[in-house]
Amino acid sequence: MKISSLSLAIIGAALLCGRATAAETDYDAGAKALPLQQAAGTARAAAMASAVVAVPQGSASLLWNPAGLSRLNCMEAGLHHNTGLGDTVQETFIFGMPLGKAEAACGENCKAGSLGGIAASFGYVDHGSFDGMDALGVQTADYKAGDFSGSAGWGMELLPKLSGGIVLKGNQSRFGQRSYNAFAADLGVLYNLLPSLDLGVTYSNINLGSKIGTSQLTAGWRLGAAWAVDKHLLLAASGELQNNAMNRLQLGGEYLIGNTDGKANILALRAGYQLNYPEPQLGGLTGLTLGLGYTLTRSLALDYAMVPVGELGTSHRLSLTYKFNCREKPRTAAAGREVVLEDSHFDFDKATLRPEGMAALRENVQLLKENPKEVVKVSGYTSRRGTEEYNQKLSERRAIAVTEFLIKEGIAPGRISTAGYGELRPAQYEATTDKDTAAAKANKRVVFTVTVN
Repeated sequence: MKISSLSLAIIGAALLCGRATAAETDYDAGAKALPLQQAAGTARAAAMASAVVAVPQGSASLLWNPAGLSRLNCMEAGLHHNTGLGDTVQETFIFGMPLGKAEAACGENCKAGSLGGIAASFGYVDHGSFDGMDALGVQTADYKAGDFSGSAGWGMELLPKLSGGIVLKGNQSRFGQRSYNAFAADLGVLYNLLPSLDLGVTYSNINLGSKIGTSQLTAGWRLGAAWAVDKHLLLAASGELQNNAMNRLQLGGEYLIGNTDGKANILALRAGYQLNYPEPQLGGLTGLTLGLGYTLTRSLALDYAMVPVGELGTSHRLSLTYKFNCREKPRTAAAGREVVLEDSHFDFDKATLRPEGMAALRENVQLLKENPKEVVKVSGYTSRRGTEEYNQKLSERRAIAVTEFLIKEGIAPGRISTAGYGELRPAQYEATTDKDTAAAKANKRVVFTVTVN
């Protein structure tokens, strides 16, 4: 048997979905079945150095943290291809779907199922052919090596902001006439600490009675965090603590360019770095990962990643994901809505919005984003107290301040019209201008009116 070819096959199996992993999971290649993480994964995850324990990935959450399936809001099918290390080729298919009625389990921007989401995967690894030799070194018939793997999982919101999930998985590895089987489970949780910050924890490879010679499954913890800095930039970090095997730290990021609101025509730039302990003796760019992605439509996305493995070469990943039957968040019509900002929502005798005024506006910004055909008129008014000229300018300045705030929050300027009416259109009759009466307080206002264009 060619020692170099066999070594490459074992490490390739480890990298791609075999019984152990080299650059990603465990250097003790051999009978330790099922990787701590599915290196099969997606090109998106691989490009981010697999730092995705706290990154919901639709159906692919099955491979990293099943709790992420709780945020699955579309039926989704993904094909994931991996090649580049010798003759090794891997193919993985993943399908997922939400369960139950649409609920706000994934926050204000999407609607997952009331019963969470489920997903299943099937994978195959072909390590190619090898030269067979007997104990005396005499060449015998060639043989092949390969792996089959499958998994099924479910994730659901358990408490507000807290989701949990479970995966059952199995793997069969074949080397010539020998085969090894293993069955295990993963448990995961995902917690939305802040609107832009998720924390994730997974315990992987809980042995379900597998007997693989004298070895045990490589189980361990995976912990991570994901911070959506804004709608374009995502930063992620993960760590792995394995039982009697390699530990690691993973850092990754993703930057989106394009129509992120429309979820189409988006270019994704990705990179990551992985630190292994102990450090493997592989040179080159080992540890660095790079990738690109392009979302063609709201339904179709294509991703690529390259993972250098020193002198062994480079693993190339391709993923094609198709979403359908997506659950849209029910839209609440904003047309006809009228929001009144009182004098107390501004600094005294000024056009500066106070925090309570900003909060009142933010409650309506999302409605405007969800109803792009609706427009806003911002009108400023004052009481009779003060000169007519001063009141006119104050009403205009306050209306402009509201308009600028809406634009800053993402509402297109073309959807907003602004006017100041000073003291000319009172809400209540003012009998006197000598003091701040109840009528005067009612007249000092800015009205935010929504209509259909």
